Amino acid sequence: MIVNSLPYQSRKMVSVSNRIAGRWYRTMANWNDYMNLKTQNEILAENNAMLMNQLENVTASSDSLIINEIYTFMPAHVIKNTINKTNNYILIDKGAADGIEPDLGVICDNGVVGKVVNVSTHFASVMSLLNSYSVVSCRFIDNQYIANVVWDNMNYQYGVVQDIPSHLVINKGDTLVTSGYSNMFPPDVKVGVVEEYYYDENEMFSKAKLKFLTNFSTLRHVYVVKNNYKAELDSLCITH
Repeated sequence: MIVNSLPYQSRKMVSVSNRIAGRWYRTMANWNDYMNLKTQNEILAENNAMLMNQLENVTASSDSLIINEIYTFMPAHVIKNTINKTNNYILIDKGAADGIEPDLGVICDNGVVGKVVNVSTHFASVMSLLNSYSVVSCRFIDNQYIANVVWDNMNYQYGVVQDIPSHLVINKGDTLVTSGYSNMFPPDVKVGVVEEYYYDENEMFSKAKLKFLTNFSTLRHVYVVKNNYKAELDSLCITH
């Protein structure tokens, strides 16, 4: 009763729980990684090749320099993950000692993962995109319009694109990326691809079924994203 009713005690209990559970899950994750080492090495080799190809095409443009100054990417290892609950969470092996803070975005090589919600010294819990409270501001690549993406609460592979202006022409295969408006995720991180469009001529806004590009069932390695100017940007936000 004390933990549930008092915020300070609740935060302390979450921190202690993360620390105890984190050690156990890290041990199990290390064992699983050992058993799947060949597969992981193949994935890492593919990613390294992709990064080397990108480096060949890097230019000293002002945009690339600004991106590098604004965002810091901190790698972390997933040691526990759920995908079959209404509100799913991920436990990672980095915490306050590594510079992790609440409300930082989390991504992987394929797309958006979620956001940090609780932090202990060496571990952090992440609210997965597969969570009824998760909302990501996104943008259609083709027409640049902004919409929100939420989980459909049914299948870990699919979400729902909300608030699509009904006059837009949406096609199967259209890709959505992060808008960059939240100060949590960099712009243009892939989120998913439109699977089906639900047009309603009687409504101002329509919806679409989205297939996530992140495979939450095989998630192992992630990056915690820190916007180095978040505090300054937040201080300029106008409240009504």
